[in-house]
Amino acid sequence: MRIHAPRFSFRALALVATGLCAFAGAVQPSAAQAQASVLLKHQHASAVVETVDREAREVLLREGNGHLITIEYGTGVSDLPHLHSGDRLEISFVETLGAQMAPPGSPMPESTLTTARGFALGHPRGVIAAFNRERATIQSINLKTHSVAFVTDDGALHVAALRTKAMQDFLATLKVGDVVDMTRMEAISYVITNVTQPSAVGAPQAPASTH
Repeated sequence: MRIHAPRFSFRALALVATGLCAFAGAVQPSAAQAQASVLLKHQHASAVVETVDREAREVLLREGNGHLITIEYGTGVSDLPHLHSGDRLEISFVETLGAQMAPPGSPMPESTLTTARGFALGHPRGVIAAFNRERATIQSINLKTHSVAFVTDDGALHVAALRTKAMQDFLATLKVGDVVDMTRMEAISYVITNVTQPSAVGAPQAPASTH
């Protein structure tokens, strides 16, 4: 398993178009039906650091079942507890996708990267969260088939079929020409369980770094 993350963007995960199709999960729109969000992925793993290549900015992990995970990270990922071969980690992966009507005249949404470090019961903890944002313009809507076509700001055309009642209700509030902002959040947090710093327990966390 490889997780490519030039700016901590999981290349192996679904793109925005297929992500919208994945809204077939338990989507909960707001009461006004003006926005919706869904949890696409939430996984936990225990792993051991096999190798750390700081020049290539790549970490190779081995899970307890022997599966390998390669994490590639970009220069924007910094200010985190350093990893070393043999470190034992508890890792959480989370991915969410949200969509909301873009306020008229609002600026284009910007993607951001946030990192933070701290301690969990005295063990070093690092968090990386990437917020990948795009704006889409609705091109066509078919309420009978619950499908929608939209163009993202890079000019690409996408088609999504929405299979849950929640998203179908959300679709019913849209019309051709509406502009929707979409945010895909991908986050990874890890705790180095074999390293203990008792003096750090209860110490305030360092401020998050946002790029």
